Amino acid sequence: MVNVTRLNMADQQKVKKYYIRGRTLSFEEDGAHEFKGHRNLCVEEIPYFSRGTDKVHSSRKAISRNLNAFLNSGKGGTVYLGVSDDGSVHGLKMSHFQKEHFLESLDDLMMRYEPTVAPHRYNVKFIPVIEQNTTEADILKLCTYDSSFAAASLERNRKHVLRNPCYCWCDKEAVAAYNCGLVTPDYVVEVVIQPWKRDDPRNVGLGLIINIHPLHKDEEGKIYFRRQASVVQYSLNSLVQITKQEVKELCEGEIARLKGEIALLKQRRRLLS
Repeated sequence: MVNVTRLNMADQQKVKKYYIRGRTLSFEEDGAHEFKGHRNLCVEEIPYFSRGTDKVHSSRKAISRNLNAFLNSGKGGTVYLGVSDDGSVHGLKMSHFQKEHFLESLDDLMMRYEPTVAPHRYNVKFIPVIEQNTTEADILKLCTYDSSFAAASLERNRKHVLRNPCYCWCDKEAVAAYNCGLVTPDYVVEVVIQPWKRDDPRNVGLGLIINIHPLHKDEEGKIYFRRQASVVQYSLNSLVQITKQEVKELCEGEIARLKGEIALLKQRRRLLS
């Protein structure tokens, strides 16, 4: 649950928000919200033990499916990592370099989509997770903590291992630090897909007039849509019908707008004559 009310006004300006471990979010999974307990973005990052073809062994799905569905719906949405299916917050331990790895992985994934996804269509927020009995002083410390301060400068130019289910060097480093008594902060990672805005000059979609949002294929060449709290993969015929319906609705709206402008111009002309 996002909360800042326990702090005084001065500290509230420094702390934007945080989550409390064990609390249940005030909203459920729906057309705009998805909860995930892991951070495996692409299909290649799924652990080998979760790659079975049956429901028993295929227990984990790549986050990419949900991001793809939010993009193709045109309405956007947010995936919350570190939150269970029932909405309870537990967080994910992430060091500075693990956060860097995640951001690189996400950029890599968006470049693999067809067509590629522009950087302004998505963003990531790392929101701290605190314990229920945390003092105000500790809340302020955790929420204003700069993880780059503790990052070794020698590791900054080291390449991360992407598209792989095995531990990257940053994961091994985080485990080693934990074994030495260095506690890594917990975060809820919010991956936000922005809704498609037809009037944004950065958005180049389909059609010169209506500028409808494009349909993106994911890293496996699949196209997903968001329907309520689920992700659905449609056939080519279904995609054609969906696109036709969306184009029809947008065109009807544009025609209605133009008719309104014409009527207004006629009214002004009569007043001037």
